[in-house]
Amino acid sequence: MGQECSTITVQQGDLCGSLASRCGISTADFYTYNPGSTFCNTLQAGQLVCCSEGSLPNLRPEPNPDGTCATYEVPPGEYCSLIASKFQLTVDEIETWNSNSWNWNGCGGLQRNAIICVSSGDPPMPAPIDTAICGPQAPGTARPSDWSQLATLNPCPLNACCNTWGNCGITPEFCTPPKSAGQVGCISNCGTEIAKSPSAPAEFLKVGYFQSYNLERPCLNMRADQIPSGYSHVHFSFGGITDDFAVDLSDSMEQFELFVEQTGFKKILAFGGWSYSTGGEPLPIFRNTTNNADRLRFARSVVATVEQYGLDGVDFDWEYPGAVDLGGSPTDGAQYLLLLRMVRQLLPAEKTVSLAAPASFHYLQGFPIAEMSAVVDYIVYMAYDLHGQWDYGTDNQAGCPGGNCLRSHVNLTETDYALAMVTKAGVPSDKIVVGLASYGRSFKMADRNCRADPMCRYLGPDERGYVGRCTREPGIIALAELEDIRAIELEGTVFWYDEASDSDMAQYMTDSWAAYMTETTKERRRARYQGQNFGGSVDWAIDLTAFVPGDPGIRDKRAVAARGAASFMDRRAEQV
Repeated sequence: MGQECSTITVQQGDLCGSLASRCGISTADFYTYNPGSTFCNTLQAGQLVCCSEGSLPNLRPEPNPDGTCATYEVPPGEYCSLIASKFQLTVDEIETWNSNSWNWNGCGGLQRNAIICVSSGDPPMPAPIDTAICGPQAPGTARPSDWSQLATLNPCPLNACCNTWGNCGITPEFCTPPKSAGQVGCISNCGTEIAKSPSAPAEFLKVGYFQSYNLERPCLNMRADQIPSGYSHVHFSFGGITDDFAVDLSDSMEQFELFVEQTGFKKILAFGGWSYSTGGEPLPIFRNTTNNADRLRFARSVVATVEQYGLDGVDFDWEYPGAVDLGGSPTDGAQYLLLLRMVRQLLPAEKTVSLAAPASFHYLQGFPIAEMSAVVDYIVYMAYDLHGQWDYGTDNQAGCPGGNCLRSHVNLTETDYALAMVTKAGVPSDKIVVGLASYGRSFKMADRNCRADPMCRYLGPDERGYVGRCTREPGIIALAELEDIRAIELEGTVFWYDEASDSDMAQYMTDSWAAYMTETTKERRRARYQGQNFGGSVDWAIDLTAFVPGDPGIRDKRAVAARGAASFMDRRAEQV
């Protein structure tokens, strides 16, 4: 190796004359030590130049002993030609060596803090992103033995889509692949297509939940012997659980005794529900049925109840295992699966076992849902309540800062995303009965003149609009109540079908707004789901659909107006 010259580093704005001056030599000598007709025209900041005879020191990095390339983390403001000059490389070499580097978009799209190759060799692991939970940039990710599998590292729960930044989701912003290499987009489990079972189920089920406690309402009451025909399975909601893990039907025994006498549909006893799963004291009781010591006791009690009353099956509706925000534990899902397996093993084969699952990426993660689908006969997929008052003040609504836009809780597009999620997670579509809602989610409008635009707003938690005369629950109104309001044709009441969301909508009592499903919309959805090889549909709830003979309903305009005034006064009283 020849003698190395003494050097200085080119700074921004330097010319050959200023460099010669800094070297303390003449311009002629500088040209001698740094020959080339284009040398002075191609100077780059960071480049070394000779101030004496000899060769420049070799700054070209060598590949690592393990065959990986030498790497360089790109500081803010640097670009390929500058990096090339630092290491005596060419821009073409940088382009070639990084052709297989993660998320490489060429020198024209060089990203700051990117880790790039500055020698030949296998490409480097990309720089970690602190917030990434999926993909190769999740902190602590080891290099794969097969580089072609880099994008599949750290897959999202439920086989959801992972995007370039390591975020998981189920909507197009997460699931759309980039149009060209190096662009931002989905990197694994991409797409929002529903995974259809190869063939339709032997029977398309029509399931309905029957709220046994509906007799507690002032109206819209239904006895179990008034359940309309047409359902293949009816879920009696809900059986209770005692402190010693026995089935408890004492709160609804009169209704239950009527229920077991009915014919024409499969009779299913359901356990759980939102109130029971999240309502304080019963919560640990329901959770503890999945602990090793008490699982068998509860399973035997369930099976004994099925056999004693000649029921056709059981349904479990735990909302939701593993949900830390609801007091859950990460081990809930695995324990729940063990309970389902035990009940399935103890029940005769002709009896059904089902469970309810949420159409929410956040809450479905707590379910080992693919394994559960192999145990149960069908899964009740709660494809409703996609929006509600709980959105207020959150980022849960796409394109709606603050979360208080009037959106349908049964929006078809969002339902399709949720169905794609659960089928991509490994649940056969023919095991899924898709939820339909016989109620609306209601809000008080911020502007009574803005009702049909998805950016129309509603007021906050203290202003919930008209409370149904029968349901008496803020934020919810039964299909039967809405149809009666439509029938009496109050001034200022408007009902319409929204094609974009495949939902029915209503503005009533001046400034109350609800999205819901008419029977026409529900039938259209059933036909759609049957064509997609789903297992059936499930209605929450049968007793919210229509007034039975003998129930006067709310067809009197004065009664509705009085109820509206009472609703207003109730809200005022709650604010005091």
